[in-house]
Amino acid sequence: MISSFGMIQNAVLAQNIASTQMVQNSNRMLANISFGNSTPLRPSFSSDYFELQNKANETKMTVWQKLMEAYEKKIAKDIDRSTPKFGGVNYIA
Repeated sequence: MISSFGMIQNAVLAQNIASTQMVQNSNRMLANISFGNSTPLRPSFSSDYFELQNKANETKMTVWQKLMEAYEKKIAKDIDRSTPKFGGVNYIA
């Protein structure tokens, strides 16, 4: 059960890292954009990279969220299995 808690903390850390990368990418993107006199909006490598990196980070966050939910269910099942039941009634402190 302790390893499940460790995995949940690892998942939270990975989600925080992914969201931090998304914010840093946004800051980098905004810092590199210059709207001079009528700068046309055209696709560039940096904007494509920005979008791809954000999609990758969103996917990472979704996967880690699903992992966290699975570990939380496992912990709940372990607690339920180890809780004594007397006469069919579940006494939880």
